[in-house]
Amino acid sequence: MQADFVIAVQDAFWQLAEALMMHHTNPWELDEALEAFGYGTGPCEAQDHLGLVQVLARQPRRTHPVLPRMVAEGRMGKIGGVGYYRYPGGGGAVIDPLIEDLILEEAWFAKVMRSELPPEDLVARMNSGLAAFCQKFPARSDWGEVLAEAVHFPAHRIGALEV
Repeated sequence: MQADFVIAVQDAFWQLAEALMMHHTNPWELDEALEAFGYGTGPCEAQDHLGLVQVLARQPRRTHPVLPRMVAEGRMGKIGGVGYYRYPGGGGAVIDPLIEDLILEEAWFAKVMRSELPPEDLVARMNSGLAAFCQKFPARSDWGEVLAEAVHFPAHRIGALEV
């Protein structure tokens, strides 16, 4: 499996997550919905674990301003103690209401009319976006492995994506 391809899948998935946050949700609701579906880790917590500076460096072409602003404000992810979540004492993720304020402010600046979505719609939009990305590479036969490594997709649900 090519590491560059895994990174490309991650980046596409994480940008889908940022779009949903700009328009519909916050990090913990998105992560919780995807984990309830079966993902091993939500996209926001996964980015925090990798490090937000590294995530931003991998994605030079951005369509949403949330991640660049987070990094500019010193939100580095778990290693710095704060990212999409807070990590008091280096421990587990704790909801940070300030990130919700940051997202709402960026949506307001961008004149985005936000509307809440139920968890099942968040999952459906993430999965359909992921499937659309995967369909750009129809010759691959290892999608289950790629998606499990890249975005912690539940292997038993690979048929739901129709890749």
